[in-house]
Amino acid sequence: MKYSNLLIAILFTATALFLVQCGESSEDSAAERFEEERSELVSNLESLRDDIDEQLEELGSRIDAAGDEADESLTNAYDELRGERSNLDRAIDDVQRASEDTWSSVKSGAEDTYDSISSTLDDWMNDLEDLF
Repeated sequence: MKYSNLLIAILFTATALFLVQCGESSEDSAAERFEEERSELVSNLESLRDDIDEQLEELGSRIDAAGDEADESLTNAYDELRGERSNLDRAIDDVQRASEDTWSSVKSGAEDTYDSISSTLDDWMNDLEDLF
């Protein structure tokens, strides 16, 4: 009888330890998934920001070359593009500072910002090609 009680106690202890480790593994994988998603989103946002930087550089060169004769629409487009870049910087900061608790909301907002700016940049690049 003593051995059966001891065996039952050992089984309960082993089961409890197993369940605790499974819970920790689940938490660890959730934390890893959060970090992976955050890293991927930051990378996408930074890539889009790099694209904008290239367009700003090109447009700035064209405006400088045109001098006082630069079309007002080019100057406005440049200013608009700089504003979109600032929005991307804010989104990147938000994503980098996000915690697991705020991730869902921050991720959604950053993805919306990415989609909106990406679409705007595509349209803007097409318009720019039409101008030149």
